[in-house]
Amino acid sequence: MHPSRNRLGRRPGFTLVEVVVAIVILGVLGVALTRLLVSQSRYYNHETNARAARTIARSSMNILVSDLRMMQDQGGVDLASADGKTLRVLVPYRFGIVCSTNNASTTVSMLPIDSATNALATYGGFAWRGPTGTYTYITPSSPLGVEAPVSSASPTMCTGSGAGQAQLRTVSLNGRTGDILDLLADAPSGATQAAPVFLWQKITYTFAASSMYSGKIGLWRNVSGRANEEIMAPFDTSARFKYYAVGDTVSHTTVPALLTDIRGVDIVLNAVSPKVTSNDPTPSQAKIITSVFFKNVKAF
Repeated sequence: MHPSRNRLGRRPGFTLVEVVVAIVILGVLGVALTRLLVSQSRYYNHETNARAARTIARSSMNILVSDLRMMQDQGGVDLASADGKTLRVLVPYRFGIVCSTNNASTTVSMLPIDSATNALATYGGFAWRGPTGTYTYITPSSPLGVEAPVSSASPTMCTGSGAGQAQLRTVSLNGRTGDILDLLADAPSGATQAAPVFLWQKITYTFAASSMYSGKIGLWRNVSGRANEEIMAPFDTSARFKYYAVGDTVSHTTVPALLTDIRGVDIVLNAVSPKVTSNDPTPSQAKIITSVFFKNVKAF
């Protein structure tokens, strides 16, 4: 018998039916595997986009909260827009004690501060706290920087033990030493000796058109006297600020008649992912609402 033939006289191999069945089975398995891979890829992209949206919202929240938690309960809000898109605040960045005051300046003993924090801040004015707990904000009328704090010409008004002198010791901490400064003003500040005092900078937060993502909203931060910066994007058009007035238990979209009545804000951060999943043209969203209530009360 010929070595290449079997007992029935046929050559070994697969029949056409067997080949067709095998191809069909492989096709079914291939389609199933392809669908599984596509599904997993889309799920991964969806989760990545959702994570990106959450990161945008959380990072924005951290930046906003770090500033807003420093504010005082009266006088800290300088502007609140009716549409909830803009909030301008006076944020403290350095604290101390009043030593003396006269018609031209207020001498203060300031606590130590990190040099980077001091360098990054832009002086806008100072505020001192009266016996009722209310802060009086002093805003120099001269161009920014002209009336910035200077080393005191009379440091003994803080460290001396004579009549009218505050008898304060300059504090040092972790290699940093406090300063005795003269805070210039256009009129008497009215500050009383031993009153708490802080230096503040004016910061504006705005939800406006993004420069990074066309058609989207970005969160902008502007320190008065410096460039406007887009710190985070993109957001949905519903991102905004809502306001708590005196006695409120829930926030409102309406701005109180008096800005000094604002005691806190809700930060509505509706972030969206920069990219979309292939089978869903809608960006992933992450909605975070954070309530921030300002420091201090009217009375000690």
